[in-house]
Amino acid sequence: MRLVRRLRLPSNAMVDTSLVTTHVRAAVKVPRRGAAGPLLTAIVVTAIAPARGAAEEPEEAPEIVEETIVVTGTRLETPLAASPVVTEVIDRARIEEAGAATAADALAMRPGLWLDRTIGGTAISMQGLGPKYVLVLVDGQRQLGRIDGAIDLERFSTGAIEQIEIVRGPGSALYGADALGGVVNIVTRAPGETRGELDLQVDHGGGTDLRAHLAGARGRWSGVTSGTWRRGGAYDRTPAEASTTIAAYDDAHASVQGRYRAGDAWRADVTAGYQRRDLAGVDARVTGAVLDRRNLIEVASAATTFTRNGPRTRGWLRLGGGYYRDQFALDQRGGTSLDQYQDTRERLIESAALVEHRVATRHLLGAGVEALGEALTSARLSADGARRRGAVWLQDEWRPGQRFAWLVVPAARVDADTQFGVHVTPRLAVRWDAREGVVARASAGVGYRAPSFKEQLLRFENPGAGYVVEGNPALRPETSRSLQLGAEWRPRAWAWVATSTFVNDLHQLISTVTLDDGGAGAPIRFGYDNVGRARTAGAELAATIARGRIALDLGYAFTHTRDLDLDRALEGIPAQRGSAAVRWRDHDEALTAVAEVAVTGPRPYHLAGAMVETATRLDLRARVARRFGDILELHVGAENLLDAGDDTFDRIPPRTLYTGATARL
Repeated sequence: MRLVRRLRLPSNAMVDTSLVTTHVRAAVKVPRRGAAGPLLTAIVVTAIAPARGAAEEPEEAPEIVEETIVVTGTRLETPLAASPVVTEVIDRARIEEAGAATAADALAMRPGLWLDRTIGGTAISMQGLGPKYVLVLVDGQRQLGRIDGAIDLERFSTGAIEQIEIVRGPGSALYGADALGGVVNIVTRAPGETRGELDLQVDHGGGTDLRAHLAGARGRWSGVTSGTWRRGGAYDRTPAEASTTIAAYDDAHASVQGRYRAGDAWRADVTAGYQRRDLAGVDARVTGAVLDRRNLIEVASAATTFTRNGPRTRGWLRLGGGYYRDQFALDQRGGTSLDQYQDTRERLIESAALVEHRVATRHLLGAGVEALGEALTSARLSADGARRRGAVWLQDEWRPGQRFAWLVVPAARVDADTQFGVHVTPRLAVRWDAREGVVARASAGVGYRAPSFKEQLLRFENPGAGYVVEGNPALRPETSRSLQLGAEWRPRAWAWVATSTFVNDLHQLISTVTLDDGGAGAPIRFGYDNVGRARTAGAELAATIARGRIALDLGYAFTHTRDLDLDRALEGIPAQRGSAAVRWRDHDEALTAVAEVAVTGPRPYHLAGAMVETATRLDLRARVARRFGDILELHVGAENLLDAGDDTFDRIPPRTLYTGATARL
């Protein structure tokens, strides 16, 4: 969701007609809804810049301000610059500049995030907490299909994405379960003016990415449809072994959204989508057996939303559902003893309603109710999983007075689940605009993660290895207590610096325990119990410098993790990660270029009682694009230029060169 406000230049401004526009980052004062005074925003601005040969380039001459509206941090539509909760936004322009094909590609170079690529896909970690502690949403709706607790971000093509909103730290006060580490909300492109795009990209390894997007409007009706087809071969970093490092993929995805506006106040939206994802790879066992592996994943979803916007009150009602099916097969070469076929099906029905109401100028109240029904069928479960959950939440954006630019946001949520009972999650967030260009934020909250169906109902036997793993229906939710502090400073219109720090304490972590040591020839029995404790803490730093055609983004994240029971670092999380990006925009030549680098420190793993650390990893990617008129754009680029990665801990594609074209109507 985006709101564009146009600012006119002063009447005495001297503007040469030969000037053209270029994008820079700048600070612009915009009023917060009902705010006592102006707040600073750090947003994308279209500013006047001279053509080559002009005598002088003005340092600051804003013409058009494009204000980004976010909803993830508070669930209320809020200007990004006025958000009480730190919210990072990767907008459409950044996605296109980087040449990101999927949500995973768009998030890959951010310093405070870590993407782990495994056989099951690409999943995200935040603040030292793994993928099962991060909630992934699409337009505010939960996503199905967690594999070992993680949502595969390769499933989401960027063809239909408008922006990605990232909120670090517990979000359970608003979203309930599974948001201990943070929330990623993928916002899709909404209906609007008539436009069309067709994008084709091919790489030197034979990969193909074809995307189409069409939107239109007529009267009160508008609609948008997107389609994607992606195909790529398997990668094998150790050709001497039969197994593949990364599976081949064949993805097809289609989505459609229709919108009807009944005047200025009422709006109805209907959305639907379908994806078919076919993955194929090869596994090799220590016994010498070779197995062909295939995952055929299908995801379907639909939702209907009714929205009413009034001068003081806004609300919406949504009913949605999703269906996920994963057919997994192993075919042993030269034998059948290890053949497998598993059909996993997951269903979700979710309804939600929200109302926000402005009380005078100091309070913006938000309240919501939710109901959820979820079911999972899998051959690995001792019984079909099913749960129902209801929730209510309340939030108040309170401005104590006009003298000081304070914003205090208390929030709380109560969940009632058929499996673990009632759970309460409060949060308090505070924002202080200390002076022009300086903003401080703080928040403290409680989060929780619900036990998964696997942890509750798993029944897995491995007679060859002599063990059994059993679920525990009596598991309680994992819980966390968190403190987040942050500050932003804009010393000049072309410079911005932000820093933040956090501490997360986790309790009742679900860990694997030994139930029976397997005496008298019986198999060893393992299970799950709420016995773990952990802590994560760290700090992040980000800076942006933009002058004229060039911009520089810098970032650094330090993360300390500790398993308090085993007195060791949590697995797979890098202690240090830094990034840098250089962007060039020359609107005279219709040329854009970007180069991004990320340095990731060693990551610990605990294998057979010993700790193993990975080597430092250096990722580098670059892309150059040139527009020809208003219709055609050609681009070339490279991913993983330094060919980082290995066959065990860094399952990333090798160096890939690509080229493509985009046609816009």
